[in-house]
Amino acid sequence: MPRTPWMSMRAVAIAIAAAVCVQGQPVARVDAAEDAAQNPAAAPRFEVAFATYLGGANWDEAREVIECADGTILIGAQSSSVDMPTTEGSLQPQYAGDDPALGASGVYGGDCWLARVSGDGGKVLAATFFGGSRQERNVYGLALDRANNPVIASATRSLDAPTTEGGFQMTFGGGASDMLVAKLSADLCRLIWCTYVGGRAEDSPRGGLTLDDQDNVIVVGTTSSPDFPTTWGTVQPRLRGARDSAIVKLSSDGTRLIFGTYLGGSGEDDAIMGVRLDGRGNLHLAGHTKSTDFPVTPSAAQPKAGGESDCYLASLDSNASRILHATYLGGRGNEFAEHRPLLLDDGTMVLTGFTGSDDFPSTPGACQSRPRGKSDGFVTSLSPDGSRWIFSTCIGGSEGENWLMPTRGPDGNIFVVGSTSSHDFPVTEDALQKEFGGGREDAAIALLSADGSRLLYASYLGGRGDDLIRCIAVTPRGELLLAGRTSSDDFPVSPGAIQNRHRGGGDAFLVKLAPCAAR
Repeated sequence: MPRTPWMSMRAVAIAIAAAVCVQGQPVARVDAAEDAAQNPAAAPRFEVAFATYLGGANWDEAREVIECADGTILIGAQSSSVDMPTTEGSLQPQYAGDDPALGASGVYGGDCWLARVSGDGGKVLAATFFGGSRQERNVYGLALDRANNPVIASATRSLDAPTTEGGFQMTFGGGASDMLVAKLSADLCRLIWCTYVGGRAEDSPRGGLTLDDQDNVIVVGTTSSPDFPTTWGTVQPRLRGARDSAIVKLSSDGTRLIFGTYLGGSGEDDAIMGVRLDGRGNLHLAGHTKSTDFPVTPSAAQPKAGGESDCYLASLDSNASRILHATYLGGRGNEFAEHRPLLLDDGTMVLTGFTGSDDFPSTPGACQSRPRGKSDGFVTSLSPDGSRWIFSTCIGGSEGENWLMPTRGPDGNIFVVGSTSSHDFPVTEDALQKEFGGGREDAAIALLSADGSRLLYASYLGGRGDDLIRCIAVTPRGELLLAGRTSSDDFPVSPGAIQNRHRGGGDAFLVKLAPCAAR
């Protein structure tokens, strides 16, 4: 019997419906299918609204996805394909980057690519490249201002990025890369403003960005520049290690630096991987560090570094002038944070990433107390004052996992997405795909109860190539938007897809799962 790595699209509806219906209560662990069977009236169902490739002849990856107020979907991606779709009148209809064949993907080739897709997934309404003549390294952050204009951040190696007159920094700072921050018009036809942010060494906004209530832009990432633009009165105006985390706040028109600060210890590889703001404008950050003297606070949940590389979680006041609390998270191996924490209304932070520590600090009652493989993904929740772990758990099989983008579902349970290389990943009974599809890694999705005690749903999502879900967004209607990249030529696109065939070494993809009435 031939292998069919994907079940039918209808199976997605049944599987995720079973998972989403479970409430995050500290009760005995049951799998999603059993719980849904016991409570069928309460189980919403989902169907695949659409699934499509979005790619050209080379390598492309979607990293950010947002539903706009009008129901259209905005995607931020990196593309090294000259034949990616663009629309008439777009800001930059042609690829401008250098030839990716010159060398490694992290050095050569790539423009940012933004697209607005119809809510039914049937049409690209607007699409544009964005970048200079060398490389823009993905859309590392994407947000909408109050006028629905997209604001993006990228790492650029281009000396001729399209900066605008009056921008905070109109020329490239030097080194391997600078941060590049820009605002485009909602129709992707006009550049409102664009600026570099960087010093004479390497600067990257891999942690992305967020906007405050006045549309000022907070960008986070990492820098090794001793002259990175900082301001006095912040928590750390000077570089302490070979590489520190970096935070800047730019005015809403991109002309002024409101504040800039480093954050880190005397070691290397301090990097922020995500930022959230609370209602008072305080900054809630998550990243990783090799510094044994990272500025943790006295009541930290983990006051000392655990191993070679640890995650950290930190909260700063709205002016970045004071650390409210900061803690390590990690065991004796390596931990790395991934792609933005979740901030709940009460100030609780939820972080995902991966751990290679056999003593990763899990909590009693966690759904998986120890890693099963050489590395596992983790999900950890920190109390609002930073003094204790509300829960901390691994999720994985006997090889390796990496979890990204903890995202609250309609009922308070937590979705995570990412990838797995484990052939024994702990899928649930109603999983969309119960067996490893192929390649080095499959995309994966999981739903964790709000208290971290139960794995409600887990599934592979992959064909015979390599697959990764980079981003998830939950719409106000409870729909799930999934974006990432695939090298699988058997990715299950839906009828009427914008692109129904795999075109390059890696293509971006976009999937929308929609709730539907119970049968």
